[in-house]
Amino acid sequence: MTIYVDPMDELNTIVHRIRSEADPEIVLVVPPENWALRDEINVKLLAKYAQDSQKQLVIKTSDPLVIKYAEAVQIPVIVDETAAAKDEDAGSHRSERHRSSSSRGGYERLLVVLLVVAAVLGLAYYHLPKAIIVVTPKLVNFAETIELPLAGLEGAELVTVQTTLTRRTPATGRKTVGITAAKGVVTLINQSQSELVVKKGTIVETSNGIKFQIVSDVTVPAVQTQYFMDIPTGLIAGKAEAEIAAVEQGSRGNVAAGRITSIHGYDLEVRNVEPTTGGEDVVLQVATQEDLDRAQTLVSRDSAQELNDAIKDRLGDRILLEETFKSEIQWVSMSQVGEETSEVFASGVCLGKAFLLDTRLFGEEVARALTVQVPSGFAIDPQTVSLAGVELVESGSEFQLRVQAQAVIQGIINPQELADQLAGKDLREFQELSAANPAIAEIHIENGAKDKLPTLPRWLRIKIDEPIY
Repeated sequence: MTIYVDPMDELNTIVHRIRSEADPEIVLVVPPENWALRDEINVKLLAKYAQDSQKQLVIKTSDPLVIKYAEAVQIPVIVDETAAAKDEDAGSHRSERHRSSSSRGGYERLLVVLLVVAAVLGLAYYHLPKAIIVVTPKLVNFAETIELPLAGLEGAELVTVQTTLTRRTPATGRKTVGITAAKGVVTLINQSQSELVVKKGTIVETSNGIKFQIVSDVTVPAVQTQYFMDIPTGLIAGKAEAEIAAVEQGSRGNVAAGRITSIHGYDLEVRNVEPTTGGEDVVLQVATQEDLDRAQTLVSRDSAQELNDAIKDRLGDRILLEETFKSEIQWVSMSQVGEETSEVFASGVCLGKAFLLDTRLFGEEVARALTVQVPSGFAIDPQTVSLAGVELVESGSEFQLRVQAQAVIQGIINPQELADQLAGKDLREFQELSAANPAIAEIHIENGAKDKLPTLPRWLRIKIDEPIY
């Protein structure tokens, strides 16, 4: 893949284009007009970014400086002979035109030089200074609290990473489930004068609500008269036995004799002479809410660490602002509470965000912001800017970087304006004007009349001494 670099492309633009290409082998065509790769540090960074992106990079250029820096970091170079030849031809044509014009303009230049020398000699006296004033600008330690919004700040980048995680934990819940239904026999007692047919599925139950079904139709005789020697002696209730089975499976259906006492839908009495038997249970392992919470906690903990590590892999020369790290999870799958299982799981798509800060660019931004605060008549020395007490302040959903910025500011001396102010002034006026100028630390007349300065500003030479830090 061939990438043609624009003359105005910066390093970050070139790196972005390289990373965006799927082809692992890239030829980077660099024109001589591009200044980004004429910087040795930028070429070293380019090599590192290409290596990190697993790209085989080759540079094609005619720029000798780019060739030198590329070879120093072991980037293969193709010398662009076509571009070099064009540059050489252009230089040759310019040289020929220069030689042809040199001879024609030689005499003209000589004449001009003679005229200039004559003018200088003629006006030397008029323009030479009659007094030299030495001024030392004032130095002031300047400090301000700068607060900058993190979003949109030069040198700050919001990085987003994503991962999918599943975490598992043993199920701790227990659930008892019936596997067989209890069975038995009940006696149905009919106190009425009519025979009754009890249908299959009729419910009989205990006083505490354990239900059984009659498994087949049963006919219960009516009340019968009892005789002794053909003499009626009493009444005998009709009786019939019926097989029953518990409605719900499990050991709960194993009830003692005499516990089944009611029947649904019939005016009959019912009793179980013998206990019901055969109901059996099994204990199952199931998921509880606590198990699910534990699995989700594991995903949250591990995803935060993985996402943080993934963001740190993108640091480069930047630093991670740990306080800006935020993560969120979109749950996509998990065990259900009460589900029979030996292991509870939770799966989620985990998204992490944090700001990375380029301290060099941030320092430059702070210096610019500090410059705005400098008092009129002073200029900041960028080399003296220092940052202290950098603090991240969260305001709602926004972050601000608050920093104590310090620098030395130097008084601005305009020689022409100062000469205009001092021309013609006597010693007292000279001292008053000097004391009233906040940009001046020291001032004295080095050469010339001490009692009164020349009246013409051009006769005053303002010499500015470098202040000592």
